Amino acid sequence: MPYCKPYRSQRNAALVLDNVPHHSQQTEETRCPTTATRKPDLIIWMEKHRLPFPPYATRPELLICKRNRPQPQYIVDNTIRMWGHEVVRLPSDHPELNAIEQVWGHMKRHVRSSLQHFTRAGLQARLEEAKLGVTAEVWAGAVRRSQGFEKEYWSTDNIHHSIDPVIINFNSDDEEDLFLESEVY
Repeated sequence: MPYCKPYRSQRNAALVLDNVPHHSQQTEETRCPTTATRKPDLIIWMEKHRLPFPPYATRPELLICKRNRPQPQYIVDNTIRMWGHEVVRLPSDHPELNAIEQVWGHMKRHVRSSLQHFTRAGLQARLEEAKLGVTAEVWAGAVRRSQGFEKEYWSTDNIHHSIDPVIINFNSDDEEDLFLESEVY
């Protein structure tokens, strides 16, 4: 990645990123081997991170490295923070939480509905029209819609608070005492 001098703006911004692969490339220090990693590379990774392993460990045995995975850091996040801004990461596979996806949808609908014959010039003209159609009101609507989805998810995710906890008593030999719903430790 080429180096560029960080510019500190007067106002900090929050950049919203979805988890597409080109936004989620991990730094070399936090990248963990995968099941496709070759055995010699697994050994190098284990030694680099000072993790003990048997001398004649098999590949599956070396994949215990995943349990010792460092907290991931992303190259793009580090660059954005270097410039003095914050990063907000959206959960995978939830484009409805990203307002720009709503705006792209608005633009695509305009192009699709107004393009009768596909030509490069016609497509370019419709795209320019679509860009002009993205007003402050369109953006505000997209943000409200994304916030609506977020509120809905928060309300449905909090449903687990009404479930009684399941407690396992390890000091009992009786099967009936294994699941005591009312005891809290």
